[in-house]
Amino acid sequence: MLPGGYLKKRLLRIQVGYLLSEGPGNAKEIPITFSQPVQVDDDLYLNSLDGSLMLTRAKDGILVQGALQVTHSRECDRCLESFTHRFGLDVAELYALRSNSGKSEFFIDSDGEIDLAPLLREEVLIEESYRAICKDGCRGLNAASGVNLNDLNDLNETGESRVVEDGLAIDPRMAVLKQLLS
Repeated sequence: MLPGGYLKKRLLRIQVGYLLSEGPGNAKEIPITFSQPVQVDDDLYLNSLDGSLMLTRAKDGILVQGALQVTHSRECDRCLESFTHRFGLDVAELYALRSNSGKSEFFIDSDGEIDLAPLLREEVLIEESYRAICKDGCRGLNAASGVNLNDLNDLNETGESRVVEDGLAIDPRMAVLKQLLS
């Protein structure tokens, strides 16, 4: 376990040597369940990972196919607040034998292991390239002041007395000064 409660990325390594010794067409389903946060790479941490992968012995290596559910902390593209983003990943990738270096960019180690971390990193980064918002109806930031417009709604619902003008929150103590400008 890493500082901060993250599981080490070595847990994303799967032993496939037994499939290599069997002939092409043999397959094994592997459940993947990490309910604790896991470090995928130096710059990527997942809150949870769940699903299953089908590992199939192919002529050129091991074909990894499956569907995973990922939860990941990220920043809302509208209001810039952190939120937990849940999404599905469909993976299908060939982990090639070292002798077939031109067949794939992922390889089976000399120990007979495949490392899912680089594949997960690529897939999650592709998913992150799409816009994500924290909730339906996220209002984003005010273009002039940078105030989170979602906070304005939340404060109104708490019953705080304040003045809202042109989408900007004005401290009630300062509202008196605004009257001097009139």
